[in-house]
Amino acid sequence: MNFTFTNMQRKKLIVFVLFLVSGILVHAQPLDFFIQKGLENSPLLKDFRNQIISGKLDSLLTLASYKPQIAQVSRAMYAPVAKKYGYDEAITDGGNYSAVVGLEQSLFNQRVKGNQFKAISLIKQTIEADSKITEIELKQAITEQYLSAYSDYLQIEFYRNTLNLLKEEQTILKSLAEQGIYAQTDLMNLSLSISAQNVAIQQANLQLRNSLAVLNYICGIAEVSTAKLEKPELTVQNNFNIKNSPAMMKFRIDSLKNQNSKELIDLNYRPKVSAFADAGFQAIRPENVPHNFGTSLGLNLTVPIYDGKQRKIQYEKTALAENSRLDYQVFYTSQYKQQVNQLTEQLKLTDELISGIRNQLSEQEKLITIYKMEIGKGMVRFLDFLDAVNNYTQAKNSLTISEMNRLQIINQMNYLK
Repeated sequence: MNFTFTNMQRKKLIVFVLFLVSGILVHAQPLDFFIQKGLENSPLLKDFRNQIISGKLDSLLTLASYKPQIAQVSRAMYAPVAKKYGYDEAITDGGNYSAVVGLEQSLFNQRVKGNQFKAISLIKQTIEADSKITEIELKQAITEQYLSAYSDYLQIEFYRNTLNLLKEEQTILKSLAEQGIYAQTDLMNLSLSISAQNVAIQQANLQLRNSLAVLNYICGIAEVSTAKLEKPELTVQNNFNIKNSPAMMKFRIDSLKNQNSKELIDLNYRPKVSAFADAGFQAIRPENVPHNFGTSLGLNLTVPIYDGKQRKIQYEKTALAENSRLDYQVFYTSQYKQQVNQLTEQLKLTDELISGIRNQLSEQEKLITIYKMEIGKGMVRFLDFLDAVNNYTQAKNSLTISEMNRLQIINQMNYLK
């Protein structure tokens, strides 16, 4: 079936395709989207997951090492003696031919086995804590960069609103200048202000693209499209319970590790008992092999007697590790409380600052409205109007910066680790 399009249909199709493409390239993306992508793409988090799986394999390896170990050993040795030179036949028997399957099983090792499984479990807990810390740091970094990009986006919107305000006055001022109510220099000053706003918009667009590129880079997103950012709604969600922080969890795990290491030192100095058995043949001459098949079994006992005071030295190393852990924990606790107090105070002062700026903006908006009415009547100097707009621009910019600072403080509070 053949389809033919009129010129009007072709134009509609082109517009539709361009609309779809623009919808793909410029799309609204919330903060949660970037956080999800960042967590999914993080190679470090993937590495931690692999390490946890590897830890499970370590447990299986440890369990397997305590099962009976069976090995086959073969040996064929001939010691020649020529002209009274050679090994003493009383030692070598002139040769040795053997093929033995041996079995060995350690006994009374439940405490050692339990200690090793506990060590593996503590390593797993450490990896999980490190993974949690990495996740928190990644979320904080993504949120921080998202807020930076959203601040750039707000800056563009503000410059555009200011530009529209000036353009509205440009038409009125041009008519008044032609009537001689305002000088041509006023019109030129307004044109310069409009040009400055256009330049500011271009610069802000470049800054936004750079901020989005950094955001995509952090999240592992390989695209250069411009996303329209949504306003993030952040509230303080952290209850600041230091006992539940992943860093404090690591201190507790390290304490258990030191205790487990001390127990392992003691266990290494306990007597070790193992049973063995073998079956096969051993002979001193090849022709005797068919008659020398047999088996043997027995026990091995190892009792440590003296090790050059290694046990004492290992105790001292473990004690030093525990002292260092306590020093770090005390310092971390102090820093954590200090950060909570500082951030809480900063949030309070920032809220007060935002309230003051909003009151100031309200008054400046009223002043600009009055100026716009009086300009049409030629009652005020136009430079005074431009000064009022500049003051409003600076105050609006301060408000944007303060609001973004407030969200950045909340971000730090929520992801305090």
